[in-house]
Amino acid sequence: MHLAVCDDNIADRKQTERLLGRQSDRYFKETGERIWIDSYGNVEAFMQNPQMYQGLFIDMKGEDCNGFDILKMLLYAGIESPIVMCCSTIDYKALVEKEGITAPNILFLDKPIKVSDITEIVDKISELDVASAPSIELRGKDETIYAHGDDIICVKKVRSDLEVHLTGNRMVAVLDDIANFYDQCKIFPQICPVNDNGLVNIDHIKKTGFGRVTLDNDMTLPVSFTYRNAISKTRQFVKENQTKSLNRENL
Repeated sequence: MHLAVCDDNIADRKQTERLLGRQSDRYFKETGERIWIDSYGNVEAFMQNPQMYQGLFIDMKGEDCNGFDILKMLLYAGIESPIVMCCSTIDYKALVEKEGITAPNILFLDKPIKVSDITEIVDKISELDVASAPSIELRGKDETIYAHGDDIICVKKVRSDLEVHLTGNRMVAVLDDIANFYDQCKIFPQICPVNDNGLVNIDHIKKTGFGRVTLDNDMTLPVSFTYRNAISKTRQFVKENQTKSLNRENL
């Protein structure tokens, strides 16, 4: 299990590392696996690849960017691993409640950290460390988002970039070509092409008309003659796959 600690207080960061190190010994005896810990004291390094961790422990008090700001960045980026907010001078629980954030992967841990509390948290992370729905990395110029198939509404080529429009009024521009991106989306059967420079998610279609399709974010993409049957074929393919899955579950 791979965990990350992001704390700008060196003493607190080292203490969290020590406590997690002791948990690693217990975890190894119980599961035969080790806990690997990466430690960060700055936001930039921590945010390089947060998707790789099964759990993230956070407490940052910087004026420009604190732990609550990092939490929101992680949620915006689509991180679904448990995010453990270590509460000291900042009451993260109160801030989360005030903002109305309801993400199920947020956990809270009071400082100074008790052995019993961190044991419970590690066990919880272990329970949640299950295979999640497939996702792809959308690496833009200034941000990276990890998107599931249901997150993607549509994709359209704009000059040298692909604009990937996502749920939650998010958009990330990635440097890629449409053919390569569509190939990556093979893990998402609901994504289909509508022209040489555009893809749509059939689950986000609001309506179709002659030569065009409107999505539920009110964007409209042209449907070229070559791809006139792509939406109906994709819907049929998804329906058949769902039927096969239900049949397997009932065996």
